[in-house]
Amino acid sequence: MSSCEIFPLISKLSAEGKRFVIVSIFEGNKLERTIVDENGVLLGSLNPEILSLALKALESGQVITKEINSKRIVIEPVEPRPSIIIVGSGIIAKQLAKIGLALGYYIGVIGNGDVKEEDFNGVHAISNSLEILNEMITEDSIVIVANEGGKPYDIDALYIAFNKKAKFIGLMASQKRAALMISLLIKRGISLEEIKSRFYSPLGLDIGSKTAEEVALSILSEVVSFIRGGTGKHLREVKNPYLLLDDAMAGKIEDKCMFVPKSLSD
Repeated sequence: MSSCEIFPLISKLSAEGKRFVIVSIFEGNKLERTIVDENGVLLGSLNPEILSLALKALESGQVITKEINSKRIVIEPVEPRPSIIIVGSGIIAKQLAKIGLALGYYIGVIGNGDVKEEDFNGVHAISNSLEILNEMITEDSIVIVANEGGKPYDIDALYIAFNKKAKFIGLMASQKRAALMISLLIKRGISLEEIKSRFYSPLGLDIGSKTAEEVALSILSEVVSFIRGGTGKHLREVKNPYLLLDDAMAGKIEDKCMFVPKSLSD
């Protein structure tokens, strides 16, 4: 299969949060690609040896390259793309969508008659009906409510997110407004225990953000930390280089790094 033929399936699998591998078979100037997930080959066919390698790559999360019968086989694991539902229409919502798209995430923007499509070019879903949240939000959803200054429908969006059991519910707000929203949710029947377990507000990491872009970065930094299980600490604290300084001074450490990051935005 060609890249164009497999692209729709890649999008579908990623949106469903499924891990898979792309198998590329190079033979001279010819390139064939297919996709394998935990259930086997999804497009085309593979011989048992290549299929076995594909399943190994899927399990290990590592790229496998091998020569088989004069063909070069490259098997690349693909991580599912996170999806974020942004509720809002202002400058912060715009920057959240822009940065989220740059991260390679699937982005939906929902408003209540106040979202202009031309302000959110490239997003994967857009609606001016708050009711659509009842269909979009699942237990795997990440929901960010971000209206600078707040809007009356913010509380309704939060309430829907809690009712649909979204795993991450964030609200951009001041300390006072966050407290007010918590009180309103309690009055609507959401328990304090449930709020504390899934509600993130004021939303974002403390990076001293001032501009709209910096605020959006702060918010998405907390979201990425949640998704990937980060600590939010300085990396120099988590991976203190001074603990290995004696080995470095003694010439026991080579100048190389095995980390090769994957990109979701390519």
